[in-house]
Amino acid sequence: MCECVNVSSSPPIRQRLKSERVQEMLQVMPAWRFLRKSEAIRRVFEFPSEVVAATFATHLVARAEEEGHKVHLSVARTKVSVTLSGPGRNGDLTEEIVAFAQSFG
Repeated sequence: MCECVNVSSSPPIRQRLKSERVQEMLQVMPAWRFLRKSEAIRRVFEFPSEVVAATFATHLVARAEEEGHKVHLSVARTKVSVTLSGPGRNGDLTEEIVAFAQSFG
């Protein structure tokens, strides 16, 4: 028996969220901030040690890469600043990106 899988060479088209919808979705994620000018969301995580912060950053980057999200990180001692934006030139946010952010709290 053969199990068939539909493979597409192009990624699925993801709908850009309007800024009002992003703000609405972030209401349940108060630690994340909407950066209207850059069409991105940002959060700063603080950890008990530099090792834990570095481990978290490595994990987040690996997951973002695996899921095809654009992430910018800044690690300063025990703090990790995470900025997520969309894949387009304008960094359009999608529901998938906001859901990814939500998975990290």
